[in-house]
Amino acid sequence: MKKLINWPKITNNLNDYLLFLVALTAIWGAVVYYLYALNWLGIILSLVLIIGSFIAFLHFFKKGGAVEEKIIKNEIQTLNHLSLLSQKNKILLTAYGLFCLFIVIQLFFSQSDRAIVSPWQIINPSFFGFYSLASLLLVLILIKQNFSDNLKIILVSLHYLISLSIAVIVYKIGYGFDPFIHQATMKLISAEGLVPPKTPYYLGEYGLIVIVHQISGISINFLNKIIVPGLTALFLPTAFFRFLKKENINAPLTVLFLLILTFSPFILTTPQNLSYLFLILTVLASFTYSRLIIVWVLALATAAVHPLTGLPALTFVIWLTFEKYQKKVKLTLQKMIRSIIFISMSVALPLALLLAGGGQWPKINNYLNLLLSPLKTLLANPGMVGQEDWLSNFIYFLANNYNLFLIITIGVVLFFYYRQPKNDSPQDKILKRSLILISLALLFSYLLSSQIVFNNLVAYEQADYANRLPIIISIFLLPFLMAGLNQIIIKIRQQKNLIQIIWLFLGISLLSISLYLSYPRWDKYYNSRGYSVSADDLAAVKLINQNSPNPYIVLANQQVSAAALQELGFNHYYQTSLGPVYFYPIPTGGPLYQYYLNMVYKSPSQENMIGALNLSGTDSGYLIINKYWYQSDRIINEAKVMASKWWAINDRVYVFEYRR
Repeated sequence: MKKLINWPKITNNLNDYLLFLVALTAIWGAVVYYLYALNWLGIILSLVLIIGSFIAFLHFFKKGGAVEEKIIKNEIQTLNHLSLLSQKNKILLTAYGLFCLFIVIQLFFSQSDRAIVSPWQIINPSFFGFYSLASLLLVLILIKQNFSDNLKIILVSLHYLISLSIAVIVYKIGYGFDPFIHQATMKLISAEGLVPPKTPYYLGEYGLIVIVHQISGISINFLNKIIVPGLTALFLPTAFFRFLKKENINAPLTVLFLLILTFSPFILTTPQNLSYLFLILTVLASFTYSRLIIVWVLALATAAVHPLTGLPALTFVIWLTFEKYQKKVKLTLQKMIRSIIFISMSVALPLALLLAGGGQWPKINNYLNLLLSPLKTLLANPGMVGQEDWLSNFIYFLANNYNLFLIITIGVVLFFYYRQPKNDSPQDKILKRSLILISLALLFSYLLSSQIVFNNLVAYEQADYANRLPIIISIFLLPFLMAGLNQIIIKIRQQKNLIQIIWLFLGISLLSISLYLSYPRWDKYYNSRGYSVSADDLAAVKLINQNSPNPYIVLANQQVSAAALQELGFNHYYQTSLGPVYFYPIPTGGPLYQYYLNMVYKSPSQENMIGALNLSGTDSGYLIINKYWYQSDRIINEAKVMASKWWAINDRVYVFEYRR
């Protein structure tokens, strides 16, 4: 591969040490857990493997004791650079820092443990004004020659961190549902060493967080919140910059405005989201690292975290490895191998979802529908919006047509890529051709995966797995988008000042709109519907656990079930005729959740509760109703009559007890 950035040169950057250690920790943590366990002996074994492989790589690339000296030297140079800045530039830098500090303080003052749909419900609207001004100050810093590239990327990373950490700060208990499940699992792994039955997925994240928790003492709760936002802010701006650095001096500016693409996957820590991060790093590393072994390590880390993203990552590096050594294979065999890799990528994910996800492939009578149905889903109802204020109309015009705009942009970028003369090296041409072919194979995978029906998922979750594939395709095409955005910024920077100011205003506005759209929303156009876990939910879980010493079950919504996982963990299963059943309704496609739906949508009657009690073999059952639930007043009034006992928690959560 083209030696754009050689390993000896990049190792004097602490960012590379950390990235490689994180990737190795995810890989070896997953391997040790799957083959043994992550008890104290497993942690020691993992650390030996991590440190040993890291040292082996340093030795392999002929590193010596001078590496640390180079790092210190660079840090001293950065400090010297700051001291040599002019008074005007120091004021500009200080102003940006103060705006960032004020934004963070404002977020901490907005913290809430109430059940909320969106952080924007409780954050003062002035936040967007300060965010826009901070973005403007950062742009002014990035366009100046006086600031070093290292300092610019550090500031861009800070901007990324603030943009990605709003949910981490505002949601005091936690945001989302899946993180609570993974958090409870990791706590059990930390305490017991393993959670049976072992599965070959999610282990990279589990190993990474459990190992860091065990050696640092940092709580799993905090790590589970910050890992994805923190690692994204730490690694992505640097990776973006290195890819664009060869182009021109506008690279830091392009890195900042990449936030316009929106970043909702990186505000929340889940294995899927962490795997997206590793996949982006894998793709970009193929352009910026001269040795494929580095790309292999990042691809293996991706696979260790989540197979849905890991399979494409591994296929990509297998393709690159073949391209590197293809001359050793006969020409006819080359074509055969390429075809095998392409077909394997097209069918591997649908087959994996069928086998691992418990799905089935319905009989297809209309092949046209096979093609059109997922494409319609991908476009997500593009069109105009209603008659609200101009700002809301503009925001949701962009939101409703986001997928369409992205598809058109990718199409235009690819068109110009093929039409315009290219200065790419032969290696870069191979890389870009590989990205396009992998993306095409994934498109076929998406069309096939969209037809799978999963037996254990409710209707509105059926498309969840398939809908992740367009994100993966976008990641493989990200280098083209980055190059296209970079070219736009180059053209803008060549225009007259007035034109640049107009574009700057539009760019800052799009950054703020992207921030708004990347988080859950509740406004005149959109209701995200997913309430957060609240302190009242935790209080309800504790109340039931304290007042019912006998085995019991609880029928509640998804967020209360998440509260139960955080408070009580996973050690509460009943063996039933349908298999092991957790005593709160998890998952939403499970049997207890159906009983909960019967209680809230039909009647909170003794008969409906008895069905759940019969399934679990218990004599005590509880129904929890949150006031925000649809028709909660009716359900609460009926349950007061039919239940044997009830409690109200702050008039926001009601608990009803049923007994045989």
